[in-house]
Amino acid sequence: MLKTLSIRTGLLSLLAVMTLLLLLVSGIGIYALTQSSSSLQRINHLQGEQMVQLNSGYTLILRARNEAGQAVRMMEIGMLDDAAKSVKNINQEIAQARKTLKGVIDGGVADEQGQKLLDKVAASLATYNQQGIDPMLKALNDQSADSYYDLLENTLIPVAAQFDNDMQVFQKWSEARGKAEVKAVQSSKNRVLTLIVVAALLTAGIIVLAWLVLRHMLLKPLSASIAQLENVAAGDLTHSLNDPASQEFNRLNAAIEGMRQSLMNSVLRVRDASSQIDTGSRELTAGNMDLAQRTESTATSLEQTAASMEEITATVKLNADNAEQAHQLAKSVSDTADHGSEMVCYVIEKMRDIAGSSARIADILSVIDGIAFQTNILALNASVEAARAGEQGRGFAVVAGEVRNLASRSADAAKEIRSLISDSQTHVNEGSELAQQAGETMDEIATEVLRMTKLMREIATASQEQSRGIEQVNIAVNQMDETAQQNAALVQQSSAATRSLEEQSRQLMDAMASFKLTAQTAA
Repeated sequence: MLKTLSIRTGLLSLLAVMTLLLLLVSGIGIYALTQSSSSLQRINHLQGEQMVQLNSGYTLILRARNEAGQAVRMMEIGMLDDAAKSVKNINQEIAQARKTLKGVIDGGVADEQGQKLLDKVAASLATYNQQGIDPMLKALNDQSADSYYDLLENTLIPVAAQFDNDMQVFQKWSEARGKAEVKAVQSSKNRVLTLIVVAALLTAGIIVLAWLVLRHMLLKPLSASIAQLENVAAGDLTHSLNDPASQEFNRLNAAIEGMRQSLMNSVLRVRDASSQIDTGSRELTAGNMDLAQRTESTATSLEQTAASMEEITATVKLNADNAEQAHQLAKSVSDTADHGSEMVCYVIEKMRDIAGSSARIADILSVIDGIAFQTNILALNASVEAARAGEQGRGFAVVAGEVRNLASRSADAAKEIRSLISDSQTHVNEGSELAQQAGETMDEIATEVLRMTKLMREIATASQEQSRGIEQVNIAVNQMDETAQQNAALVQQSSAATRSLEEQSRQLMDAMASFKLTAQTAA
């Protein structure tokens, strides 16, 4: 029941119980004070006001009787004036005593027995007044000593004795009643003290019970929640929190457990992603190293190709110059046939050289084409690896795209060069054939001067075209050389980025390694 009880309900229940106990103790105290006040008022009425007034009236009567005896003696010795004054004073004291006693008797007593005793006092007082006080006052006022003595001996003393006896009985009852009231107050006090002690013990028991309940409802679940949070803060996600508690702590524990599960899933995802990034970065690093080597080899081949193209350019220019000279010499070929024959031989040799150079250029272009194809494949592989790397490989994907674009341009340039070389070889072969025919027909050179002139013009035109084609090839080779250098720079940047990515993935894996997961979750 305590496990399903909410903290709010428990605290309100405890507050209600403590409030009831406080009200109970307060009610007991108020009741005790009320009873004590009533008892003290009764004691004060009996032992204080009532008895003081009753004793005061009784004392006045005794004093008047004593003064009456003195007044009578004054009368006997002739001190009539002094006796008259004394009698006047006696009358005043008797009047005051009657008034005081009448007030006490009219006030009555709350107790039935005490009222009966007070009624007896009133009756004996009335008899005392009628048979003793009034005749005594009459004898004093009449200044009759004999009447006084006769009243004193026959009537006054018995009725006074009866009044005195009734007064003593009432006084004893009043004293006993006061003692009973004091005892009742003490008994009430003892009962109140007992109730207060019981209430205090009950309060202490409730406080102890409340401490145990609060410890069970608050401290133990709170300690468990704090321990779980400390474990999570330390990176230990192996402990689960499933202990049942109050409604509030069940919600808190559910939230902490949800946080632990979410954090554990995040750690697992980050670990997997870090492992994949690390593997991809390693593969990408290896690919970059291979690509750097291939790029360096390509740059070397392009440098060799550029040097060869410079030689070819010089040779083609020389061929064009020689063709122009042959064209000029053809006009005078009839006079210089021998010299023309030598020039034809020279032309045949040069044509063979050109054919050899063209074949070499074709081989170099095959190598360039292969390099471009391999560079394109490497760029494709780099793009795939960059796509796997996601956001981290976006920059490398751009670099791989640029490398692929340059490889495509290199392949297109190689194709154009191959086409030009093919055309050049065609023209060279044609020139060789013509030169051979010219050598074979040297004897007929005089009659074929016009034809040879035409052929030489064609050779000169082809040489010029070949020269322009070689220049274009040279420009393309230079561009390929620049592209290879740019590729090398991009490869270096890509390698640096890959190394940085690998280092970051290792740091991320080290950071994730600080979290402890359960064996089942880690698997």
